[in-house]
Amino acid sequence: MERGRDGEEELEEEEDEEEDGGPESALEKSPFQLTAADVYDISSVVGRDLLQLRAGPQLPAARARLQFRIVRVLEMLEALVSESSLTEEQLRRERDSLRRELEQLRAAARGSAPQPSLGPDQMVIDLTDPNRPRFTLQELRDVLQERNQLKAQLLVVQEELQCYK
Repeated sequence: MERGRDGEEELEEEEDEEEDGGPESALEKSPFQLTAADVYDISSVVGRDLLQLRAGPQLPAARARLQFRIVRVLEMLEALVSESSLTEEQLRRERDSLRRELEQLRAAARGSAPQPSLGPDQMVIDLTDPNRPRFTLQELRDVLQERNQLKAQLLVVQEELQCYK
Protein backbone atom coordinates (compact mmCIF):
# COMPACT_ATOMS: atom_id res chain seq x y z
CA MET A 1 0.00 0.00 0.00
CA GLU A 2 2.82 2.41 0.85
CA ARG A 3 4.58 1.70 -2.40
CA GLY A 4 1.45 2.67 -4.31
CA ARG A 5 1.32 5.98 -2.49
CA ASP A 6 5.01 6.67 -3.12
CA GLY A 7 4.53 5.97 -6.80
CA GLU A 8 1.53 8.31 -6.92
CA GLU A 9 3.52 11.06 -5.16
CA GLU A 10 6.37 10.68 -7.67
CA LEU A 11 3.92 10.91 -10.57
CA GLU A 12 2.36 14.04 -9.06
CA GLU A 13 5.81 15.63 -8.66
CA GLU A 14 6.68 14.84 -12.29
CA GLU A 15 3.37 16.29 -13.46
CA ASP A 16 4.03 19.47 -11.43
CA GLU A 17 7.45 19.80 -13.06
CA GLU A 18 5.95 19.41 -16.51
CA GLU A 19 3.30 22.06 -15.81
CA ASP A 20 5.99 24.56 -14.75
CA GLY A 21 8.02 23.69 -17.80
CA GLY A 22 10.18 21.32 -15.79
CA PRO A 23 13.84 20.66 -16.37
CA GLU A 24 13.11 19.66 -19.98
CA SER A 25 12.14 23.25 -20.78
CA ALA A 26 15.79 24.27 -20.31
CA LEU A 27 16.65 22.29 -23.44
CA GLU A 28 14.22 24.40 -25.45
CA LYS A 29 15.74 27.75 -24.44
CA SER A 30 18.20 29.73 -26.48
CA PRO A 31 21.78 29.11 -25.32
CA PHE A 32 22.12 32.83 -24.63
CA GLN A 33 19.19 32.78 -22.19
CA LEU A 34 20.45 29.88 -20.07
CA THR A 35 21.01 30.36 -16.37
CA ALA A 36 22.98 28.23 -13.92
CA ALA A 37 19.71 26.61 -12.82
CA ASP A 38 18.98 25.67 -16.44
CA VAL A 39 22.37 23.99 -16.72
CA TYR A 40 21.59 21.95 -13.61
CA ASP A 41 18.17 21.06 -15.05
CA ILE A 42 19.75 19.86 -18.29
CA SER A 43 22.24 17.84 -16.29
CA SER A 44 19.47 16.19 -14.28
CA VAL A 45 17.47 15.37 -17.42
CA VAL A 46 20.46 13.73 -19.11
CA GLY A 47 21.34 11.90 -15.87
CA ARG A 48 17.80 10.63 -15.49
CA ASP A 49 17.84 9.38 -19.08
CA LEU A 50 21.12 7.58 -18.46
CA LEU A 51 19.60 5.86 -15.44
CA GLN A 52 16.58 4.81 -17.50
CA LEU A 53 18.92 3.35 -20.10
CA ARG A 54 20.55 1.21 -17.45
CA ALA A 55 17.42 -0.16 -15.88
CA GLY A 56 14.54 0.27 -18.28
CA PRO A 57 12.98 -2.13 -20.72
CA GLN A 58 12.27 0.81 -23.08
CA LEU A 59 15.84 0.79 -24.33
CA PRO A 60 15.29 2.08 -27.94
CA ALA A 61 12.99 4.94 -26.90
CA ALA A 62 15.24 6.01 -24.03
CA ARG A 63 18.33 5.81 -26.26
CA ALA A 64 16.70 7.97 -28.94
CA ARG A 65 15.53 10.53 -26.37
CA LEU A 66 18.99 10.68 -24.80
CA GLN A 67 20.68 11.05 -28.19
CA PHE A 68 18.36 13.95 -29.04
CA ARG A 69 19.10 15.69 -25.75
CA ILE A 70 22.85 15.20 -26.08
CA VAL A 71 22.77 16.64 -29.60
CA ARG A 72 20.77 19.63 -28.31
CA VAL A 73 23.30 20.25 -25.51
CA LEU A 74 26.15 20.08 -28.03
CA GLU A 75 24.35 22.55 -30.31
CA MET A 76 23.94 24.93 -27.36
CA LEU A 77 27.63 24.65 -26.51
CA GLU A 78 28.55 25.26 -30.14
CA ALA A 79 26.38 28.40 -30.22
CA LEU A 80 27.93 29.71 -27.03
CA VAL A 81 31.48 29.05 -28.24
CA SER A 82 30.88 30.65 -31.64
CA GLU A 83 29.24 33.72 -30.04
CA SER A 84 32.15 33.96 -27.62
CA SER A 85 34.69 33.84 -30.46
CA LEU A 86 32.79 36.48 -32.42
CA THR A 87 32.71 38.77 -29.41
CA GLU A 88 36.39 38.15 -28.78
CA GLU A 89 37.24 38.96 -32.40
CA GLN A 90 35.18 42.17 -32.26
CA LEU A 91 37.01 43.21 -29.10
CA ARG A 92 40.37 42.55 -30.76
CA ARG A 93 39.40 44.67 -33.75
CA GLU A 94 38.21 47.48 -31.49
CA ARG A 95 41.43 47.30 -29.48
CA ASP A 96 43.56 47.44 -32.64
CA SER A 97 41.52 50.35 -33.95
CA LEU A 98 41.96 52.25 -30.68
CA ARG A 99 45.69 51.56 -30.71
CA ARG A 100 46.00 52.96 -34.23
CA GLU A 101 43.98 56.03 -33.23
CA LEU A 102 46.16 56.53 -30.15
CA GLU A 103 49.32 56.31 -32.25
CA GLN A 104 47.90 58.86 -34.69
CA LEU A 105 47.05 61.22 -31.83
CA ARG A 106 50.51 60.80 -30.33
CA ALA A 107 52.12 61.51 -33.71
CA ALA A 108 49.95 64.61 -34.13
CA ALA A 109 50.84 65.75 -30.61
CA ARG A 110 54.56 65.38 -31.32
CA GLY A 111 54.24 67.56 -34.40
CA SER A 112 52.35 70.33 -32.63
CA ALA A 113 53.58 72.77 -29.99
CA PRO A 114 54.24 71.28 -26.55
CA GLN A 115 51.29 71.72 -24.23
CA PRO A 116 51.69 72.67 -20.59
CA SER A 117 51.14 69.86 -18.14
CA LEU A 118 48.10 70.32 -15.97
CA GLY A 119 47.69 69.40 -12.34
CA PRO A 120 44.84 67.28 -11.01
CA ASP A 121 42.75 70.32 -10.05
CA GLN A 122 43.31 72.25 -13.27
CA MET A 123 41.22 72.40 -16.40
CA VAL A 124 41.65 73.83 -19.91
CA ILE A 125 38.77 76.05 -21.04
CA ASP A 126 38.18 77.23 -24.58
CA LEU A 127 37.22 80.89 -24.16
CA THR A 128 35.53 80.94 -27.58
CA ASP A 129 33.17 78.07 -26.65
CA PRO A 130 29.69 79.49 -25.94
CA ASN A 131 28.88 76.48 -23.73
CA ARG A 132 31.95 76.80 -21.51
CA PRO A 133 31.43 76.87 -17.74
CA ARG A 134 31.11 80.39 -16.40
CA PHE A 135 30.80 79.71 -12.68
CA THR A 136 32.58 77.47 -10.25
CA LEU A 137 30.71 74.68 -8.51
CA GLN A 138 30.90 76.55 -5.21
CA GLU A 139 29.34 79.64 -6.77
CA LEU A 140 26.51 77.53 -8.19
CA ARG A 141 25.95 75.89 -4.81
CA ASP A 142 25.76 79.29 -3.13
CA VAL A 143 23.25 80.59 -5.69
CA LEU A 144 21.07 77.47 -5.31
CA GLN A 145 21.16 77.73 -1.52
CA GLU A 146 20.15 81.40 -1.67
CA ARG A 147 17.33 80.54 -4.10
CA ASN A 148 16.03 77.86 -1.74
CA GLN A 149 16.08 80.29 1.17
CA LEU A 150 14.17 82.87 -0.86
CA LYS A 151 11.59 80.24 -1.83
CA ALA A 152 11.10 79.35 1.82
CA GLN A 153 10.63 83.01 2.70
CA LEU A 154 8.15 83.42 -0.16
CA LEU A 155 6.09 80.50 1.14
CA VAL A 156 6.02 82.05 4.62
CA VAL A 157 4.90 85.41 3.21
CA GLN A 158 2.21 83.73 1.09
CA GLU A 159 0.87 81.92 4.16
CA GLU A 160 0.73 85.19 6.08
CA LEU A 161 -1.06 86.81 3.16
CA GLN A 162 -3.65 84.00 3.20
CA CYS A 163 -4.20 84.61 6.89
CA TYR A 164 -4.94 88.31 6.30
CA LYS A 165 -7.39 87.62 3.49
